[in-house]
Amino acid sequence: MAALYDRFLIRAPSASPTAEDRSEVAKDRDRLIHSSGFRRLQGKSQIVGVEVGDFFRTRITHSLECAQIGRAIATAVAEKDDWHSVVEDPLHLPDLVEAACLAHDLGHPPFGHNGELALRAKMEKYAGSLFEGNPQSFRMVTFVESKFFGPTQTGAPDEDRWVGLDLTRTTLRALMKYPTVETAAMLSEQYPKFGAYRDRADVAYFTWVWHGDQPAKTLAARIMDVADDIAYAVHDFEDGAWAGMIPLHDLLHGNEHLTGLLEAKTLERDRDDLFADGGFEPTLTALFEADQLEYLRLVPFDRTREARAALKNFTAMLIGELIAAVTAGGVFVEPAGDVARRIAVLKAMAWQWMIQRTDHETIQFGQRRLVERIFDGYWERPEMLPRREEWDAVDRSSKPQFALSYRRAPRRVWPEKARLICDHIAGMTDGYARDVYDQMYRGTQRRELRLTY
Repeated sequence: MAALYDRFLIRAPSASPTAEDRSEVAKDRDRLIHSSGFRRLQGKSQIVGVEVGDFFRTRITHSLECAQIGRAIATAVAEKDDWHSVVEDPLHLPDLVEAACLAHDLGHPPFGHNGELALRAKMEKYAGSLFEGNPQSFRMVTFVESKFFGPTQTGAPDEDRWVGLDLTRTTLRALMKYPTVETAAMLSEQYPKFGAYRDRADVAYFTWVWHGDQPAKTLAARIMDVADDIAYAVHDFEDGAWAGMIPLHDLLHGNEHLTGLLEAKTLERDRDDLFADGGFEPTLTALFEADQLEYLRLVPFDRTREARAALKNFTAMLIGELIAAVTAGGVFVEPAGDVARRIAVLKAMAWQWMIQRTDHETIQFGQRRLVERIFDGYWERPEMLPRREEWDAVDRSSKPQFALSYRRAPRRVWPEKARLICDHIAGMTDGYARDVYDQMYRGTQRRELRLTY
């Protein structure tokens, strides 16, 4: 087995003298918390746009809540489960899972799924490749983050390179929900999932991560994935009920039209045949049996203290029950049966009444067009990219191939150029993307607030 705590650089950066008692995976967690990519998650939408209000979850609050749930699961199973395969000490497992949870959404672009669709379309056109949130998260922590540069362990002639946060092998494995490399065949799939792009540098890093071991979803990655599911299902439900988007009061009273819509959406999204033999109505009934919901049965959610407390206590109870269900007996168990069905119904509520709301179609169309046009602008004038020195390097390396014609043929497939642009846009917050669009296509200039003397 590969050394789990190895780093990609030949000489790992020295630890702070005040932090010598931290494990290597704890150092990874701290590097992630202090990274610029993690900080920018505060400006990226979870489901409801960040500009709508300051109550709704953003990518950063979702990641923190996911990390808390993941840590609770890992703590419950650390002593009994197969910790040997991922960490050198069972006490390190909670830190490792927390690090993976904090990193799992780093690659998500502005405007969530809409931004992802826009970037995928552009990468298909200009690079013959893909964009997807999971490999972009891997690329963020292994290249894009500007922290460490130096000689790597690959033995390649050009081994001096940026290595992002230079995380340990075990943390990078924990980050991979889909431990496979992109293939050309994935271009024809509707929603392909993979862990690393087929760019040469990404493949080299991916190969080092597995170091001869068969790529497989590790215990830590499985826990991170389930923690993400629980956080997404329960907290997005809470946001939707609080905002009045999810008609909780009517669902509690068995409104046939609404329950019919929810059942249809649940079955539409059910890819694991959870409801093949029925079970939707019993699942919905069991989900809403809690005593905490009695106030919300009386009146629609009115944001009084009683209503807010009822909703918060209900979601807290749900999270506790789901954590207990997947850690029964001190061993991690993938959600199945009634547990998986409850999560599926909660997710379907968010899709039915938050993500795919009819009145949001115009906004979502506009968000995709905004991201696409920013990409087009950078493609036409890459000199606008803030990472000018990297564009210059790509430009110089490509001139012998394209001679003087590449500027006269801006639609030519050019993977290196496309990936550079994609990396920059994927890191944008929602607000920054809007500002860049305004500068590109409206000529607006933001007033900078600074001290003058």
